[in-house]
Amino acid sequence: MIYNIFIENLDSENTMSFDLHRLRIFAAVARAGSFTRAAEQLHMAQPTVSQQISALEDAVGAPLIERGPRRLRLTPAGEALLPYASRLALLADEALQATRAAAGVAAHTLRLGVGQTLATYLLPEILRRYRERAPHYHTRIVTGNSAALLEQVAEGTIELALVGSPATHPELVITPFMQDRLVVIVAPDDIWASRDAVDINELRDRPLLTREPGSALHATVERLLGAATLAGDNVIMLGETEAIKRSVEVGLGVALIQAVAVQREVTLDRLRALALRGADDRRTYAWARRQRQWLSPAAAALVELIRG
Repeated sequence: MIYNIFIENLDSENTMSFDLHRLRIFAAVARAGSFTRAAEQLHMAQPTVSQQISALEDAVGAPLIERGPRRLRLTPAGEALLPYASRLALLADEALQATRAAAGVAAHTLRLGVGQTLATYLLPEILRRYRERAPHYHTRIVTGNSAALLEQVAEGTIELALVGSPATHPELVITPFMQDRLVVIVAPDDIWASRDAVDINELRDRPLLTREPGSALHATVERLLGAATLAGDNVIMLGETEAIKRSVEVGLGVALIQAVAVQREVTLDRLRALALRGADDRRTYAWARRQRQWLSPAAAALVELIRG
């Protein structure tokens, strides 16, 4: 569904049209810091995302995004537009939700965001049990890194998010529901493969693979090793946990990763998982919702499930 918002200049004959769909895309790119990651979160092709941003810039009459070699940056015009784009999208969602609630639809639709690791390794089983318990509810699921999902909950785009720790947001209530641990993974022929454990400080001397900034795993590794270590030449950042595992398998380095994510590879002897010494290896998964907001019946059913 496409909404158009018209802003008329009463002192001229020109009228500027803001397409809400393009504003949503712009906000997603700004949050993700990347056209590629925004396209993945929106389930769109990257060229389409770029075309929509260009069309929005044409409508505004000014560039909104500076395309840097590593990360995108908003121009002053983009910084000015972003809070309005988020507010307009939220207002449209609230209008749609109110309309659907009147028709009895919103209460039966679960709008859920899931972190990428959880989406791959835990979500299938959670959804299976959810559908067994509540087959009359519909589900609408988006995936992304923790920071982006928490922002979408705060904006009201999604009602709940399942994310890894650390996860904080001033407008959200974040409640743990599951514990995991971090392990050091190496290839079966790695020099550490016969060991049972690795000290945290030893990781500084090896090529290290980890997730991108904004992900909960990156925040955890940064807390354990320090920002200076992650900024070094020995660190490779990848956008997906699967890419990290495949890279370790072929000997590109070692990684700190969630134990739940490597159970299959360890069983098949494609990776070795070693205990982490000298640091807190605990890993918490949590669900997040907006403060002072009642959960819909569909969301409440999921919360009841994961609490159990």
